[in-house]
Amino acid sequence: MPFWTEVRHFLMNVRNGADYPLRQFFRWRRGNLRWVNEPKDALFSDLPSEERKIAEARAQNFLETYRLQPFHQNSRERIYRESLYYLALLEEALTRGRIKLKEEITCADIGPSDWFYVQALYALLRWYDTPKARTVTLHGFERDAFRVYADFYSRYDHALSHLAGLQGVTYFPHPFEAKPKQYDLIFLLFPFVFLEDHLRWGLPKSIFDPVALLNAVWQSLKGDGGLVIANQGRAEHEVQQRLMQIAGIPIQAAFIFNSPLYRYTIDRYVLVAIHP
Repeated sequence: MPFWTEVRHFLMNVRNGADYPLRQFFRWRRGNLRWVNEPKDALFSDLPSEERKIAEARAQNFLETYRLQPFHQNSRERIYRESLYYLALLEEALTRGRIKLKEEITCADIGPSDWFYVQALYALLRWYDTPKARTVTLHGFERDAFRVYADFYSRYDHALSHLAGLQGVTYFPHPFEAKPKQYDLIFLLFPFVFLEDHLRWGLPKSIFDPVALLNAVWQSLKGDGGLVIANQGRAEHEVQQRLMQIAGIPIQAAFIFNSPLYRYTIDRYVLVAIHP
């Protein structure tokens, strides 16, 4: 590692080693955060004509298939559009991974930040490949839930506002720990695989252990349980695969995912594993 990179990491870790414990101590909460609905008529106006038609058709299909009407009518435009992308990515992961969901499922989403996409995730879990809504228990685990945003609400406040009205959904403001054979499906969406990113997002070096996290996740899946991991960029994707090899997790499916539903500057990659 270059000398100046080591220096930068050292200074970032010193800062995070002070800030992170303070956030956990003060546990900032304001509550009562409410969203003002924004029109969705021009959701894909930035796209060329043909791509716009494709995106609009896909969005309409999702609206009907996954019963998204309440979310459509009570959300900000960007949040709704980006959530559609998450829905499309995760739907493809379930399909490519050949994951079969039972009538009652218990799922975990690890490191969901403010969980802006939880309405779409919950809808997917309830209605994927079934004409009858399944019963869903969904747990979100966020170790840095008390980070304060520019609006002076915490990440926790934002998450609770996003999950309002969803039965069986709980946001836990603490790290995930192994829960042997408890979950049918676990999501790791954009976990930190590089120390640089971990530090940049305000976390101390002492808690950076991506292999230990994978081990805890793998232990927590039931037989035939599914693990879905998404990463940003090829470099992350390749490192994630090596980490899974170290943890002894066989990869069922691996693919790059793009969609006109939402555009990112960095490609998204997906890995799916099935616990034996």
